[in-house]
Amino acid sequence: MHTRRQFTKGMLAAGFAAPVHFGLTSSAFAAQTFSFGPNKLDWYPARSGGAAPILIYAHGGAWALGNRGQVGSKARHFTKNGYHFASVSYTLFPAANVETQALQVGSAVNWVHQNAARLGGDPNRIALMGHSAGCHLSALSTLTGAAPTVRALICNDTRAYDLKTLAKLNGGRLPLLYAAPFANRKMWPAWSPISYAGLKQQPPTLVAWSGGSGRDKLSINFANALERDGTEVVRYDGKRQYSHLSIDRRMGAESGKLTKAVDNFLADVLNRAV
Repeated sequence: MHTRRQFTKGMLAAGFAAPVHFGLTSSAFAAQTFSFGPNKLDWYPARSGGAAPILIYAHGGAWALGNRGQVGSKARHFTKNGYHFASVSYTLFPAANVETQALQVGSAVNWVHQNAARLGGDPNRIALMGHSAGCHLSALSTLTGAAPTVRALICNDTRAYDLKTLAKLNGGRLPLLYAAPFANRKMWPAWSPISYAGLKQQPPTLVAWSGGSGRDKLSINFANALERDGTEVVRYDGKRQYSHLSIDRRMGAESGKLTKAVDNFLADVLNRAV
């Protein structure tokens, strides 16, 4: 199992402490693109004034696909409700392994924290959310301490919380989409967020799951492990409402029950930091 110090050394070795530069490009819906270390993020400013809280999003795609532009309704919803919204890139597999990807997500969070004031954000009210592979990377980044400024974590539907248990549920092997990124069995404990549940004081966490195979069991086990070690946990059982894809696609829809649960969770946790 990796320690927090080993992850920090990995971040420094990867060059994530190097200076970052603002980009000048913009995209639709009033987004600005900025560079942080080896990757970029899209910044959608809150529609309200003042030092607004910040929600950072890591996309899914089985660690090998996807891009930061895949935000659906989320950017529009959360900026309308008073949050800055940032969608981050990470280097896709096989050019980067999952540990490097998690460190890159952490680097994005740290960049946002360092630059929050000039962007009109509150550096003390940062939340991190991910779906699927992005959920795994967000959890791994936060729980290992690579993203120490996260005040609220939203884990939206992954089976990679505990790779050993996932393999047991799948006849001794990882499912096909997991096989290549997690081919090194020796690294399974280090790459499983559940391994770090008690490493440090973890931020309040919302764990949501869909009706996909085994997602409820693995998500509940992860939530229980966090709670046993003193972390405040909110669970959202979406197995009767959402598929693995729709639980992300419907996030931000005004009538979505999960959206309302996330809104309530963020308002509760981030308002404590004011």
